[in-house]
Amino acid sequence: MIQKIKILILLNVLMANIAFTKELPALFEVKIPEDQYTNTNDGLNKAFNRLIQKLSGSRSKKFLWRIGDAQLNKIEFVSSYSTELIGEQEFLSVRFNGESLIPELRKIGTPLIGFNRPVILILFKIDTGESAPVYLSSSSSSDQLAAEIKQTFKNIAHERGVYLELPEFDLEDQNLLNQANILFSPSNYIEEKFYNDAFLAIELVRIGINQWSVNGDLKSISPLQEKQVIEFFKNAVHEFLDDLLEVKPLEPGASGERVMVSIQGLKNFQDFQSVESELDKIFAIKSRSFHAFERTKIDYMTQLFQTTDSLMKELRGSTKFLIKEYNADINQLKLEYLN
Repeated sequence: MIQKIKILILLNVLMANIAFTKELPALFEVKIPEDQYTNTNDGLNKAFNRLIQKLSGSRSKKFLWRIGDAQLNKIEFVSSYSTELIGEQEFLSVRFNGESLIPELRKIGTPLIGFNRPVILILFKIDTGESAPVYLSSSSSSDQLAAEIKQTFKNIAHERGVYLELPEFDLEDQNLLNQANILFSPSNYIEEKFYNDAFLAIELVRIGINQWSVNGDLKSISPLQEKQVIEFFKNAVHEFLDDLLEVKPLEPGASGERVMVSIQGLKNFQDFQSVESELDKIFAIKSRSFHAFERTKIDYMTQLFQTTDSLMKELRGSTKFLIKEYNADINQLKLEYLN
């Protein structure tokens, strides 16, 4: 009864403008190129496996083995499928029923990442040695190698359910990036200017006839032939994402952690509704209850499926919550609501 009274008071205190959150638009949709499956049933199975990779943030086969051991019928979770033409290539587009699938994945201990996904900003420099180095941008590229690299990033982003983004440079950016001032750091400048949850600075340099070297946050151990460059980035970016997205499972027999989540910055009832909606999309939270509230702040006691780290990883991709402070001694996480 006291809990209901608190909620009613909160509803009366808050009022006006609803906010919307950025999220992965098609979390439960997977597209498989026609050359990657032999028939419809094979395509549906491969699409399901790709979905598990997207939801878990992991390429580990152990999660698929658990599904096999649990004898889950992958096809039963398909809501609809169709073929569609994207550019000049045909894809099998498959939609899955998240409401029926997620509980089953919970039962077999599959770690899950919700709708909020990280933005990985990439500063990518290409130095051919024949002209001034260039930085890849989000605009279209006429150079074939640059276009292939950008398409590779796009494919990986869709496959892993993240945002791999290149900056869109204005004239000031271009002038700064092209200057020869050794005190100026392009990486620091771009990382601070553009929103990101993770940042990669990469340099691709031609070091000989048909030989390339990759430096920066991703590095090649030995020279690469041009035909090896794309495969290198496929592997290197996937490995980076494996580390970035990994949700470590609990020790056998351990229970998920309890965390007090304090959210400040609410202005009205619509903000409260938006906060509730945003929390519903965070898969790390098993349950939550109101603990205390003020006009601009609300506290929740949350029970997690796993560790606080899993919650942090989801919040990192949120555009509605800013992590302000985490006190491990009392298990309290303070967030700022961004409206």
